[in-house]
Amino acid sequence: MNSIASLYKYVKSRSDKQLRSKDSQGDTANCAPEAVVGNAPIIPCGLIAWSLFNDTYRFSVNEKPLEVSKKDIAWKSDQEHKFGSDVYPKNFQSGSLIGGAQLNSGIPLSEQVDLIVWMRTAALPSFRKLFGKIEVDLEADQKISVVIQNNYNTYSFRGQKKLVLSTTSWIGGKNDFLGIAYLTVGGLCLFLSASFILVYILKPRYFKQSILSFTVLFAFALFSICMQCTQ
Repeated sequence: MNSIASLYKYVKSRSDKQLRSKDSQGDTANCAPEAVVGNAPIIPCGLIAWSLFNDTYRFSVNEKPLEVSKKDIAWKSDQEHKFGSDVYPKNFQSGSLIGGAQLNSGIPLSEQVDLIVWMRTAALPSFRKLFGKIEVDLEADQKISVVIQNNYNTYSFRGQKKLVLSTTSWIGGKNDFLGIAYLTVGGLCLFLSASFILVYILKPRYFKQSILSFTVLFAFALFSICMQCTQ
């Protein structure tokens, strides 16, 4: 998805204290313009929660519906430490302008997995969010029918939405950015360490034994660290 999730004002428009504990439900200082309705605080407050993604999808194979599971789509650490089990939605999406999805006021925030996934903001304007899991085996070249209810408005900021079906493993889904970043940093470290060693061999500088030993040890330590980065 191509969105505004990396804008500074948007990313700051939330209250982590309010999300964690009902004792801080009035902590809405950073949430404007989605902070209060009248004199009552909005829970969860802020633009991030207000813009909660609300497109829906129905999948089927050979006219048989595929169930989409929401189990384990959110990080367990987020559910246990960042979203309180005693915090419930209140006054949410009750203003004059509705931003996105509604929340069930009878379910605590720690169990609102779609909200938890959405509240983990992305570093880049193009990002992916896990909608759910199809926990049945699908065969290669099998045709999957998808019915999309297009609710989420991205046209006002010229955003784009895409539905991606992918296979995940124990290390997660496909992420080209991390692989490219690791290879780039590892290659740079390897190049620098090789350059330092080559300069030392071609143009050695003679110092006292203690300084020389320290330099050699430092060079080998740097080379070892860079080799670890390339793995």
